[in-house]
Amino acid sequence: MQQIPTEHLPKFHRDAFHCPRCKVVAPQTWHRVGKLQNRTTEIFVDESNIPQGKSIGSRAIRTEEPSGEPGVFIKEWHLEISVCSHCYNYSVWENHNIIFPFTTDLPEPNEDMPKNIKGIYREAMGVYKHSPRASAALLRLAIEIMIPQLEEYQIKKSSINNMIGELVQKDIPEHIQQGLDAIRVYGNEGIHPGEIDLTDDESIVLFLFDLINIMVEELITKKKKIKSFYETLPAGKLQGIFNRDKKKQEK
Repeated sequence: MQQIPTEHLPKFHRDAFHCPRCKVVAPQTWHRVGKLQNRTTEIFVDESNIPQGKSIGSRAIRTEEPSGEPGVFIKEWHLEISVCSHCYNYSVWENHNIIFPFTTDLPEPNEDMPKNIKGIYREAMGVYKHSPRASAALLRLAIEIMIPQLEEYQIKKSSINNMIGELVQKDIPEHIQQGLDAIRVYGNEGIHPGEIDLTDDESIVLFLFDLINIMVEELITKKKKIKSFYETLPAGKLQGIFNRDKKKQEK
């Protein structure tokens, strides 16, 4: 699935974004939702647009009832809807988070990702919209658990710093080393105020999703493909390669 650029992802009070209903980047109008005082069954939708970035809190707002009579708009639910100018369908937002429709534009986990790691990855996908910081912490956990499972490298479970050091000694690609260090830094230091604030830069967390998939591709998928092809060679050729390598080791 093609990843949506960060600036086009649905975000509260954003003027335009990638509509989760029609999948088009289009301008959005915003409307408050609540109920009128003295009305028990009717829901009121404020027809006036909400300026981007304006916070109205939960205070009561003077307005008019549908009948034209004065009323009081009670914003009890922190509930708003955005309406797409392209498809005219709505999305529902509660406490600044989209709750309908529930969709994600995050990259799916690599097919070769270990099953237990894939479960953590999907959990990180599930909480991303509500807490990028929690999502980043889960991605870091996924990496810590995955490294000792890389059979090719035989890494003993330890601190993520030590495990990265061991992988580097085993000649992993330099860009993978850099990716692992990035996950270590953003997953660990990101919880310290004033250093890295994941809640202010969602692009960092989105990049962590990509990094994990790249690591699986480089350290698992590519080796798996090459090994599968290598094992199709005739037995005599495989024995000849084995004898050649054995001679090199004896020198």
